[in-house]
Amino acid sequence: MKFHCEKDALFEALNIAGRAPSRSGMTPGVRLSLDGSRLQISGKDSDLLIEVSLPVMGTEDGTVILPSALTTNLIKSLPEGSVEFSSDDASAEVVGGRSKFIIQTLLDIEPPFIKSPVGDMVTVNEESFKEGLRQVIRAAAKDDARDVMYTGVLFSAVEDGLRMVATDGMRLAIRDIAGMNVLSADGEVIVPARALSELERILSYQQNPSDHLSVEIGSKDAMFKIGEISLTTRLIEEKYRDYRQIMQASYPRRLIVDKKSFLESVRRLRIMAKENREITHLRMDIEEGSVKLSVRSPQVGQATEDLDGIFTGEPFTIAFDPDLLLDGAEGVVSDSVSMEFTEMNKAACISNVDNNSYTYLLMPIRF
Repeated sequence: MKFHCEKDALFEALNIAGRAPSRSGMTPGVRLSLDGSRLQISGKDSDLLIEVSLPVMGTEDGTVILPSALTTNLIKSLPEGSVEFSSDDASAEVVGGRSKFIIQTLLDIEPPFIKSPVGDMVTVNEESFKEGLRQVIRAAAKDDARDVMYTGVLFSAVEDGLRMVATDGMRLAIRDIAGMNVLSADGEVIVPARALSELERILSYQQNPSDHLSVEIGSKDAMFKIGEISLTTRLIEEKYRDYRQIMQASYPRRLIVDKKSFLESVRRLRIMAKENREITHLRMDIEEGSVKLSVRSPQVGQATEDLDGIFTGEPFTIAFDPDLLLDGAEGVVSDSVSMEFTEMNKAACISNVDNNSYTYLLMPIRF
């Protein structure tokens, strides 16, 4: 295989596709396949496939599998300009400027191929979809030690569009996107949060306004495509637990605070909390017109901040994990944060002030 192309384009493609292979086990590999003037770079494991296609000046077709991280880092290190690439069965040669690298190829031993989903390809609003991912992914569990269901995001068809739901047992994030009909009526699937995190990362890189995000969801797999990039993931074949049972119809207490001031205060107090593992909570003392945030440790010290707020209901004290509280407030898109409460041992509801498209339920911590 032989081709040459611009270094930046090759690096970006490798950096996207190379994140798909699992980092456990054998050296993760990335496949480069050249057909004429079109180079396809793909990375995969048994659950995730990312493919990137880019135009190059090709002179000899072929396929090669290379170590993902090594190849990506070497291309990144090259000077700006054109990169010349050639390979045979044993090795690949990469030349950029006055630098030349010889990389040993990997054996063609790959996980089972992920089949493309059978469904309708639907074009969706990229910004709304990306915002929804940002709001809910953080609430999904980071591993499947407890329950694989928690490592995914529920996509559920609702009357006016799509609902995304994620939970790790301590918090529950919900985002409703009106007009986004990617599932049949009453349809539900669970998409791995890891795959959606990679999709969110890809979407954050895209600068071409002419590229549109398309979604295709089948019974076992889902595909997301934008421009020359496609991501295919296996779905989690579990039944999502009924999350509606923890949602309250109404709340007797409501606090509204300026989002920017609240986030800055929580971030500052979190610094104190992180200095001592014994501090597991941030306390909120709420009364009419104000809220006091505080953390305290006999070994480290203490910190308090007073914020103005609009509060309705009886004076109230509650405490939360500062990291989880920050995640919930960061998902709010209005200028102010709405926080609603029932009792000090029941979940609080964080949401936008002006609409209910985003809901974040957070369990408190006893203090």
